[in-house]
Amino acid sequence: MKKGYIVLMIALTFFCFSLETHADPKDETQQTIVQLQDRLSQLNDDISTSVVQQEEQEQQIKTLDQEIIEQEKKVADMTGKLTQLEQEIQERVKAIQLTDANQKAAFFKVDGWSKMLSSIKGIEKVQKADADRAKEYTELVEAITKQQKALEKKKQEYQAAQDLLKTTIEKQTASKVELEKELAENQELLVLIQEEERQQELALKAQQEVVLQRVVSGQNFTTDFATDEEVSQKAQEIILSAKQYLGVPYVWGGTTPAGFDCSGLMQWVFAQNGIGIPRVSQAQQASVKEIPISEVQPGDLVFWGRPAHHVALYIGDGYFIQAPQPGDVVKITHNSWYPFESAGRVLVNE
Repeated sequence: MKKGYIVLMIALTFFCFSLETHADPKDETQQTIVQLQDRLSQLNDDISTSVVQQEEQEQQIKTLDQEIIEQEKKVADMTGKLTQLEQEIQERVKAIQLTDANQKAAFFKVDGWSKMLSSIKGIEKVQKADADRAKEYTELVEAITKQQKALEKKKQEYQAAQDLLKTTIEKQTASKVELEKELAENQELLVLIQEEERQQELALKAQQEVVLQRVVSGQNFTTDFATDEEVSQKAQEIILSAKQYLGVPYVWGGTTPAGFDCSGLMQWVFAQNGIGIPRVSQAQQASVKEIPISEVQPGDLVFWGRPAHHVALYIGDGYFIQAPQPGDVVKITHNSWYPFESAGRVLVNE
């Protein structure tokens, strides 16, 4: 019985191996295409994210630079004031020394002694003024020391920001090199992808228009990738806003109609409708309410990767609007061509 079981297991193993080695070439090609799309999307997201970080870091450096200039001016002004006060104190010391000498000389003169006693209030005022100068001097020295420490801290922050910017640019350059390598090594497959995508766009163009018309009218969706609920008014407005930017070129780090990256498009479209969402895809994914893919509906965000390296706006019937990659434009794509992996709801209260 045991021998028969072993024979059966070997036969099943051989059968499974045979199935794997004789897989459908079309399925293998599609799988390879999806894997390549995923790698390219990841690299483009790395570059876009680093562009966003670079802009933020450059702005931080610019701000720190201005703060350092202002801090240096503050220290210089206070140091100048301290120098002036030192001169005043030195002159006062000299004056006191001369007065003391005169008072000693006049001590033996009755009229001089008499005048000195009669001006006692004047002497008290002089002493008070000297005490005020001494106090001001001490406080000024302490203030300058404090401001110099603050200046040194700003300079350290500035250097750290410069180092971080250098690292970001190096990472961005490495991602671009890797992207160019992927593109160079997959030329034939990329041509195939572009042609298949073009054919799909032509075949589904009419259906895309039907989907958009449903959005405009708020009609129901009854497919595998949408609920039976009506499209909310807010979702319609957001989708119609996104539709305006079809054809806008993809730009790394792009956040305006002059050019968008994937998350920049989402942030812009939602902002146009009074809704703020984070800047990059990873943060957008973390900020929304995650929902099962089976419950995705128009107006939701759909994501690739965890943390996300790509994001798009779901519009119904398996379609989404996305900013794909450099050399491409904002377009409508079907889930069957590039399946999204998760979904999130921004319009939770709709």
